[in-house]
Amino acid sequence: MPYYVFRFGPLGLPQKLAEATSYREAKALLNAARAKAQTESVVDSVTQLSRLQPASSEPPLIRMIFATNEIEAADLLTQPRAPDPSAYGADD
Repeated sequence: MPYYVFRFGPLGLPQKLAEATSYREAKALLNAARAKAQTESVVDSVTQLSRLQPASSEPPLIRMIFATNEIEAADLLTQPRAPDPSAYGADD
């Protein structure tokens, strides 16, 4: 099963950026995509400031997932996750 790297757009829809067969390759692709997005975010902020427009302060969300195919990966990333009960403490 391959690893997929997705970017989430303004509406929260996943867009596939890359696919890799090994974890190391996928992690390198993920780090490169995040670095590129961070650089683009800084450049966009400077451009928007020069135009006196409100700047978007955060780069887009970029995530990696291990799945059978691209459709399953996108589906898993868009499903809401149940909260971990252990994070809230004991209900004794």
